[in-house]
Amino acid sequence: MKILAIGEIIFDIFNGEAEIGGAPLNFCAHCAANGAQSAIVSAVGGDSLGEDALMHLKKFGVDTAFVTENGYTTGQCLVTVKNGNPEYNVLCPAAYDKIVISDDELERIKEYNADVCAFGTLIQRDSVSRAAVNKILSACNFSDVFCDVNLREGCYDEASCKCCLENASILKISSEEEPLLSKFGFYGNGKTDRDIILNICEAFKNIRLVLFTKGENGSVVYDKTNGRFYEIPAVKTEVVAAVGAGDSYSAAFLCEYLKSGDIEAAGKAGAELSAFVVAHREAVPCK
Repeated sequence: MKILAIGEIIFDIFNGEAEIGGAPLNFCAHCAANGAQSAIVSAVGGDSLGEDALMHLKKFGVDTAFVTENGYTTGQCLVTVKNGNPEYNVLCPAAYDKIVISDDELERIKEYNADVCAFGTLIQRDSVSRAAVNKILSACNFSDVFCDVNLREGCYDEASCKCCLENASILKISSEEEPLLSKFGFYGNGKTDRDIILNICEAFKNIRLVLFTKGENGSVVYDKTNGRFYEIPAVKTEVVAAVGAGDSYSAAFLCEYLKSGDIEAAGKAGAELSAFVVAHREAVPCK
């Protein structure tokens, strides 16, 4: 199975210390660890963090063929953790905001022939990288498009959210993010998690699977094909930091689902990996 993510390469800065991150990078790293071939379309700067990013990607087993270097600085996000929950200050502009896909590179991306394309809202905050996302989506045929909306303050808008909803066949959203998304009025309001999920699927017929994560309360997965909801309990653990928890859940779920088609097993895999991740400060801790 082949995974292609389009998105940000960011170093999370904790108290002056840099940890490699960015939702699509974390996602790709965990996919690779779960047996998938993974590649990321992104950009870094010609700086020491850019060099470190490429080194980390290779260490994680993520293909760097579609990572370019430009004249902007490598992405950084200032992270503070309060009561185990991360707060983010994503600096801009960054190299990943200015991804330009040449026709030659587009052909190489098509030849990579990924099964799944993954992206979110942050990579769309600048019109340059937003155009790159649209160019890839228009030119390539993927079996599935996985979107984690991943809403960061000041880094998303109505258009970027709508792009995710209109293109996703598999959508991930957290209970914390959903109220922010619902303000755009894309779908009807609901009193329960299940109502919300059904309203999303009714408004966007392309979505066939919804992963609705609720932190320590586990997650709900809805399979529109059979009309069934799956309640996935969280795995209890001591939380150090929640940075990257959603990315690890997404990766483990997707890899197991693509291998077995078993949603309950996929949900369990996601819960177990995310519990491991939140017990560490790093978004991609070593096992």
